[in-house]
Amino acid sequence: MKILSFTFETALHFSEPVSEHSFVLRCLPKNTPSQTVMDSQAIISPRTPVANQTDGFGNRLQIGRIEAAHDEFSFISTGLVVVDAAHIEGEDAQNAEKGPLASGPYGASAHPIYANPSTFAAADAAMRAFAQEASAEASGPWSIAQALSHAVHERLAYVKDVTDVSTTASQAFALGSGVCQDFAHVLIALLRSLGIPARYVNGLIVGEGATHAWVEMHDGVQWRGIDPTHDRPIDDTYIVLSHGRDFADCAIESGVFRGGARQDQRVAVQVFDQASQQ
Repeated sequence: MKILSFTFETALHFSEPVSEHSFVLRCLPKNTPSQTVMDSQAIISPRTPVANQTDGFGNRLQIGRIEAAHDEFSFISTGLVVVDAAHIEGEDAQNAEKGPLASGPYGASAHPIYANPSTFAAADAAMRAFAQEASAEASGPWSIAQALSHAVHERLAYVKDVTDVSTTASQAFALGSGVCQDFAHVLIALLRSLGIPARYVNGLIVGEGATHAWVEMHDGVQWRGIDPTHDRPIDDTYIVLSHGRDFADCAIESGVFRGGARQDQRVAVQVFDQASQQ
């Protein structure tokens, strides 16, 4: 168990003033079976009233609209989170999602949306064959997930600026490179091709200066996290901000505005283990 403090700042600069700017943020952590939020807050500039809501995946939303012209938009979220990944319990009682259970071989307690292909996480024929080969010697869903995570880690090179937020799992797989979002989408698609429910997670990690993405798979009893970018299981150094079927469901920041401005984004993240700060 660790107590983690975090500061997460995103600043957008527009090349010319924009107006009627509607935005949705998922920049605050939520309570999960392995994570308890002790304190959190978000500061948004320009100052504007914000509605705090929860989406269908249980993610915390900050929804607002800025009518006046502005050429800068920023938000800072800070807080304190207790993470205990070693004591994950079944999520059903805490999960806001309702619906029938998945019918796949490892989906006894997972919503069926996580077992089916989604916009950014659908496996093509080459990926399905890759999943079969990479998991041939694995036994059980968690062992399969670990085998596939390692295979994805070996298959893809971490290279910035060769993909973007619209890149699909099959495109990244064919390209053989990408960033954490692509690693996660590829692993999700591979797991689902074998009947294992999987979902996309956005969050923060101790020691990294940016946001990160990883995967949670359902082993028939509970959700378990695995990070194909680093090829390791999730531990107490990870803070969950949001999850969904893929990136499309749980982007940390999204919005629309009136104007034709270009955007430049700057992100800064600091996550500290409080025990190491004493």
